[in-house]
Amino acid sequence: MLLLLSWLRDFVEIRESPRELAHALTMAGMAVDAIDDADGDSLFEFDITSNRPDAMNHRGMAREIASIYRRPLRRPAINVAESAIPASTRAAVEIEDTDSCLRYVGRVFEDVRVQPSPDWMRRRLELCGVRSINNLADLTNYVLLEMGQPTHAFDLDTLAGRRIIVRRAMEGESLLTLDGERRDLTPDQLAICDGRQPVALAGVMGGAETEITSETRNVLLEAAWFRPAMVRNASRRFKLFTEASHRFERGADWGGAVWAADRIASLLSETGCGTVLGGRIDCYPQARSLPVMRLERERIRRLLGVSVDSGDVEAILTSLGFRPVADGTGWSVPAVSHRLDVEREIDLIEEIARIYGFEKIPGTLPPVGIAPVEARLVAEEERMRADARGLGYDETIGFSFISSQESRRFGSATGIKLRNPLSRLWDVMRNSSVPTMVRALEWNLKRSQPHVRLAEFGRTYEKSGRDYREPRVLTLGASGTLRPRSWNDAARPFGYYDMKADVATLLRPFATGSLRFDTKKVPSYYRQGHASSVRSGKDILASFGELEPRITRERKIRTPVFVAEIFLERIYGFGLRRPGHRQLPRVPAVSRDFSLLVPEGVEFESVVEAVGAMEALKSVEPAEVFRGAKLPPGYYSLLLRASWQRLEKSLTDDEVNAFADTLRSALKTKLGIKPRT
Repeated sequence: MLLLLSWLRDFVEIRESPRELAHALTMAGMAVDAIDDADGDSLFEFDITSNRPDAMNHRGMAREIASIYRRPLRRPAINVAESAIPASTRAAVEIEDTDSCLRYVGRVFEDVRVQPSPDWMRRRLELCGVRSINNLADLTNYVLLEMGQPTHAFDLDTLAGRRIIVRRAMEGESLLTLDGERRDLTPDQLAICDGRQPVALAGVMGGAETEITSETRNVLLEAAWFRPAMVRNASRRFKLFTEASHRFERGADWGGAVWAADRIASLLSETGCGTVLGGRIDCYPQARSLPVMRLERERIRRLLGVSVDSGDVEAILTSLGFRPVADGTGWSVPAVSHRLDVEREIDLIEEIARIYGFEKIPGTLPPVGIAPVEARLVAEEERMRADARGLGYDETIGFSFISSQESRRFGSATGIKLRNPLSRLWDVMRNSSVPTMVRALEWNLKRSQPHVRLAEFGRTYEKSGRDYREPRVLTLGASGTLRPRSWNDAARPFGYYDMKADVATLLRPFATGSLRFDTKKVPSYYRQGHASSVRSGKDILASFGELEPRITRERKIRTPVFVAEIFLERIYGFGLRRPGHRQLPRVPAVSRDFSLLVPEGVEFESVVEAVGAMEALKSVEPAEVFRGAKLPPGYYSLLLRASWQRLEKSLTDDEVNAFADTLRSALKTKLGIKPRT
């Protein structure tokens, strides 16, 4: 919205510089985006919210300025030199759809001379971005920018029966609009009709058959109020977005229709371009009553946290066009037609706050009636987040919706369908967080990020019968390199065991007991043999691994993608491990290496379980794994390193030899593992 400083000064005294004025208006909610120099004048570009159509004009903005600086607001002079002939003898107006058209004001001009507008009017219009057409069209545009009321001029001689009927369009009717397009109308649209056919689309655009031309001599001027929803639907149906529809669909002022018609008549008289017939044709079948709002002094203090003087309250509301009536505890404030957005007490308090000045309201905390209680699982959540950051994962926030196809592919539970989805790509509440993480990794990888590690603390959504659940899940995603290349070291790609180590690190602080890594029972979207589930007893605490290559190929991702799902509610249920201490051994440990032939399919975890809790056993670790042609079929070679240690007494060779024999015997008996010779 473009407004001229010189035009604003027609209505209110402005002593401040353009920048000072812009700051004051912005602080009061009328955001100024830019100030430009325009032919020695200052042109303000405003970003006005859709609930403030009253400020989309010079006088409306001048009212804001007058209220901020407590200065009087001037009204433009309206001096209409009318003829003795009543306008009602030349034209008639009838409203059939009184629900969609509350008021219709008409004025009649005769002996009109269509010619260029005065220079001062053309200058103002063109500086505000409106092309000058002729004096009649320019008058309607000028009053629109000045007062915010859309108007329209008809060639009266082209109206059948010299009458206007405001009604719903009928099936089969059409209208040739001013842009040269033929529009097929339906009963959903409100039409301005003459005695024969539609001549305008109400609140949107006039018809070409009744437009003002150089031959026009008699004019019927329209100033009306149309229901916003009716104008909005018609504007979007025909993709016609005009200055009139922009204001009507936000709520025009039915009280301003009379004033706008008289203002145009006054300007027409001043410029000597025609004769104004006496009186108006004011069709107002049912006067609309507005509610009276109640405003309490104590309510202002409680909500704003500061006591605003009663005189200031009345001055602010009066300057904005309200008429407060004081009583013992507050005011009765009748609503006004130019501010349809103010309909409750809280709206009035908001108006007081922004004009009084938010900077005058101290920052205070509201009183709390109960002692604060720490939320559940705060310590567990903080530990998990800190560890994820420490491992190099950047936290991200994922979208809660996925597609039906992704829901079936990645989710174990049935996806919850949305009634009104934003898109077919987001029509289901996500029952798996993997698609969201893959999309985030894809976005980064395709923007030349060579190593990406992301973590999302979020929820999935499940339905069981009539019950809904929102289990929390930590999703890790990684791709690319684990560390970048340097002058003395090559880059290393992120792999399966890196993700396994990260998952183990995140689970270590929790009292989960012994964990099992199961490589057989994993979701189908993981690459088999390159994925695991983490179990504690029968509970699955996490799943992780490399995403199936066909999924990454579909998304044109050229590097392996690794994902982990850590089910937080199950993890947090164990609680954090309690800190403990133990005595340090005073003697060194003794290690032995065992070269073994292990049947294919036997995992190292099974080897550890087979060894069991042996006396003085400190650790059992794989030192080397080998597969090759020199080995017996169905076996692989494992170099196992075992360590034994006591706290106070050194182990003898005989004791270690006995431990080694026991270890070999357990492995052979339980798993068929034999020494490699």
